[in-house]
Amino acid sequence: MKAKHIIIGVVAIGIIILIANYQNIFKSVLPPAPVIVSSKADGTSSTIFEFSTRVTGEVRNQGGDGYVVIEAVVSQDGTDWTKTKQIYMPSYQTESFELIFDEVELFETGPTYSVRAYPLGN
Repeated sequence: MKAKHIIIGVVAIGIIILIANYQNIFKSVLPPAPVIVSSKADGTSSTIFEFSTRVTGEVRNQGGDGYVVIEAVVSQDGTDWTKTKQIYMPSYQTESFELIFDEVELFETGPTYSVRAYPLGN
């Protein structure tokens, strides 16, 4: 009878600790889940003698804390260039990013782009 009360008390304390620290447990156990919120590409990083494409946007981490990789691909006339950026993101945080592609040419067809984000290690 006494052992049963001790077990019930330990389980109750465990449940209270779990509920009280749910957010910290969530952040440390779950991997990041990045989502691209917005993105755009423009030529505002160009100079008189050097044409370039700048890819900017925002990424939101909807998972736990951790490192996130942002990958942008710019394509022009059948040629693809890929650049990545690694950032540490706390849970439910939104961060801005910028990647500049100096490889694009001024007198070729307009470049197209795509952006994706994923947890480091995936």
